[in-house]
Amino acid sequence: AALRSARDDDSVLTNVFTGRPARGIKNRFVREIGPMSAAAPPFPLAANSVAPLRAKAEAKGSGDFSPLWTGQAGPLCQEMDAAALTSKLAEEALAQMRALSR
Repeated sequence: AALRSARDDDSVLTNVFTGRPARGIKNRFVREIGPMSAAAPPFPLAANSVAPLRAKAEAKGSGDFSPLWTGQAGPLCQEMDAAALTSKLAEEALAQMRALSR
């Protein structure tokens, strides 16, 4: 749900979930702690420190304390199964190869 409703500016680099920088969607935890924190525990301890909050929130169906990993273009995502994605990528690659061979 968070990825479907994400805007371009919802993606940030954060170290608060793992202790290492990674790109994710801003949620309550990232907004309240800040995306990058010198106080974040080092990898792999950071994940353990947020685990109790994450478990309680996820049990209620909330992603407020979960890492919501995404790339810079998360809002451009389309929901599809792996077979459809593979077919689409193959079709697009073939179209590009045909265009380049002209």
